[in-house]
Amino acid sequence: MCLLWNVKRGSEQEYKKRHQAVDQELLSALTEVGVSNYSIFMDGTKLYAYMEVDDYHRAMKELETNPANRKWQAFMSDILAMDDKGDPKMYLIDEEVFHLE
Repeated sequence: MCLLWNVKRGSEQEYKKRHQAVDQELLSALTEVGVSNYSIFMDGTKLYAYMEVDDYHRAMKELETNPANRKWQAFMSDILAMDDKGDPKMYLIDEEVFHLE
């Protein structure tokens, strides 16, 4: 899966800093729901994430109630562009048109 979202202008360095110390409980939660090979790339305020996961929607549904994920989302909410519901403005790109292995 590929995800796109934005960090608030002026928060780029803080975003990088926070990702240097991701809580082990959150990392464990991600692997428990089947996420692997997860990378986030940054270009200015634009964030691009790549992850491998068998069932993205199931995994995200499970993470919604995970305490470590809820804590992380709250921690990151002040530096991410958010939607009207208070969630990160995130866009899922799930159509793969080319793959080289």
